[in-house]
Amino acid sequence: MSNNASVDADSMAAVGFHEHGDIDKLELLDVPIPDIDDDEVLVDVKATALNHQDLFAVRELDHYITDYPFWGGGDTAGVIAALGEDVEGWNVGDRVLVNSRIACGECDLCLAGEQSMCRNFQVYGEHRHGGYAEYLDVPERNLHPIPDDYDFTRAAAVPIAAGCAWRALATRAELHPSDELLIVGATGGVGTYAVQIARNVFDVETLYATTSSEEKAEVLRGLGVDHVINYAEESFDSKVWELTDGQGVDAVFNTVGGDTWVPSMRALRNGGRLIVSGATAGPNPETELRLIFMRQLEVIGSTSHSHTDFTQMLEKVWAGDLEPVIEETYPLEGYAEAFEKMANRGVYGKLVLTQG
Repeated sequence: MSNNASVDADSMAAVGFHEHGDIDKLELLDVPIPDIDDDEVLVDVKATALNHQDLFAVRELDHYITDYPFWGGGDTAGVIAALGEDVEGWNVGDRVLVNSRIACGECDLCLAGEQSMCRNFQVYGEHRHGGYAEYLDVPERNLHPIPDDYDFTRAAAVPIAAGCAWRALATRAELHPSDELLIVGATGGVGTYAVQIARNVFDVETLYATTSSEEKAEVLRGLGVDHVINYAEESFDSKVWELTDGQGVDAVFNTVGGDTWVPSMRALRNGGRLIVSGATAGPNPETELRLIFMRQLEVIGSTSHSHTDFTQMLEKVWAGDLEPVIEETYPLEGYAEAFEKMANRGVYGKLVLTQG
């Protein structure tokens, strides 16, 4: 490590766990500050957003994690505190956003520009220690500058959720202005970005969304949703069928899974596209194969972003076309309340842990 005069301690605070279970296994740890390789920087973390992947990490990702204690956190913004010997073009004190997806850059898929399919793919918070800590070691290629007029909290709420929504709708679904789109579970972190991508970037013909309360419905209407359907009060597939005069929509974006899977297919017109990039309500839903072949539906899988997806998405964020929706912020030591809120599925937009 070089140029590390701003780091004057050996250990740091981190929110993590020693064993898997539920969120009660999370605790405030005292752990060593990470060393950095020659091509890495040390980031002094200022804000880290919560994601459902952090729930999965503590509950079930024991097959990914080999080093305990483990701490998650994929969405990280901060300031460079130290530079590796080979790092060029960055300085101590630079404001940076971390692309949480680490690709090898050498396999056939990376060379084809499909870093999210990398054969040696890693993710901060799943395979590597993440940003729920005072410092984070980051490869130089995973850094992006944060504009001076953009605060750390908003920046930290961007990467995973916005990158996931961008790849799903812009890249995989090839969304078009003539499309009618339904977003299932639209008030989550990914959902609020999906709404803005559909409305502010592609300006789709008609935008439908599901949620569970009038409070959340007002948030979605404010973001530009034409028809908000409260799935706690009525079947969203039947309502879509009614609103489209029995035609269905061109595309459904679903990050929920569970018992929303078959209704999502029912809401589609003949030849429609079902885009899936999450399963927060369960990964093994009942299905209905007849709907797929009789209506000739396309089921399109999408996961995290490539480097091109991430860069394109950030251009829209810095330009103001995509604005992070943040419900609440907490200090790092307030992690328990934040995780409980996320686990109870009571969140619209993002929750962010802040430091300094």
